[in-house]
Amino acid sequence: ASQPLEVNELLTRLTSLADRQDGSQSPDRAPLQPPAESRESTESTPPPINPKDLEASSYQLLNEDGGRPACSMQDLSHLLATPTASYGAVLPWLTDHPGSEIGDGETKTVFSRQFTRWWDFRKSQWDNRGIGGSEEGFSAFLQASRTRWERIGAHAMVSAPSFEETIRRQWQHKPASRQLADGQGFPAYCEAVKRRLTPHHFTRPLQLKKNPRQQTKWTNWLEYLNYEQWWSETLTAVAESLVEEQYHQPWRRLLEASLCPSREALGVNATNATSGSPALRSTQTRQRHPGAKNGYLTKELEAARADLDATNKIINDFIQDTASYRHVETAAYYQRLRVKWAVEEARLMETELSQNRRTAKSNTKFDTKENKKRRRGDDEIPPSHVVRGPDDERVIKTQYQTQRLRPVGTVSV
Repeated sequence: ASQPLEVNELLTRLTSLADRQDGSQSPDRAPLQPPAESRESTESTPPPINPKDLEASSYQLLNEDGGRPACSMQDLSHLLATPTASYGAVLPWLTDHPGSEIGDGETKTVFSRQFTRWWDFRKSQWDNRGIGGSEEGFSAFLQASRTRWERIGAHAMVSAPSFEETIRRQWQHKPASRQLADGQGFPAYCEAVKRRLTPHHFTRPLQLKKNPRQQTKWTNWLEYLNYEQWWSETLTAVAESLVEEQYHQPWRRLLEASLCPSREALGVNATNATSGSPALRSTQTRQRHPGAKNGYLTKELEAARADLDATNKIINDFIQDTASYRHVETAAYYQRLRVKWAVEEARLMETELSQNRRTAKSNTKFDTKENKKRRRGDDEIPPSHVVRGPDDERVIKTQYQTQRLRPVGTVSV
């Protein structure tokens, strides 16, 4: 079950995260401290924060900024409560199998990690426009971070003097994710984004702006899809560059070693240098020295252990030699799933926008028709009534005119 986190611990984690990203911890980056009154009095210590509340807050902010959460809060609760449920909705946001310890932890924090990823993308929008130092981008991130914590009651943490500086360091150390070489401006970036999105054949237009805060949610989502696809291409290229040296070659060494299991060639010390299998060596020795059975069994066991050590070394070497490649290849696999998810969300979003447009048109037509009816009704003369006018003349007047002309207390004839 999820355990509550103390606000003080959250402050420390925020600072240590920024410091780890920087790679150092200077004196001016000491862990954040809660306000003085919180340190001096246990009565004023902020209440613990439930991680589920943080997930709910992250979910809400994703929706508000157009980040499109991976699933609903209800679906996530069902997934966590039902081990046999499908993990398809959150699979693009994992880095390991859902049933693993890492996968389980990542499933529980899917919205907070998606929130972080979304703002990594937001930072890249400014960087790819050549205005990464814009205060407008940071201000939006600061407001989102402040709101995120305030909604779960962490007011003491948000009001701490060092909160803004911590958030600023997080913003500064987010990956730049520059997709083009230095010197290529915003027009070149726009063309690169369009080329990457062309195979998807979206019907709604992409309208990138120099200031990303002025873009529609649709354009932001397409640019986000481009961001995830760019990362997929990058990870795939890295994996391909490593596959020969860090996978094919170790695999060939593994096969060669398994076909020629000489312990001396593998660097494993053996107490018995007799060639051949342990069983053959033991049989030959017992035939020459029938009375030394126990001693030869001991040597046989030592030889078997040496062979086992040799086998383990072969396997361990393969695992170590391929670790970097396997890590990158796994990341590339899950990244491809994320791109597929982002494309599907774009399709769904396009359908939603088209439906909203049709509904708006239908409502406009209905309103126009009703307005015409009202105007026509105002122009038409309603049923007339005969009333007596001066000199007993019969005057045709509308009911409306009659009511306005009729003195109070009189009755029409």
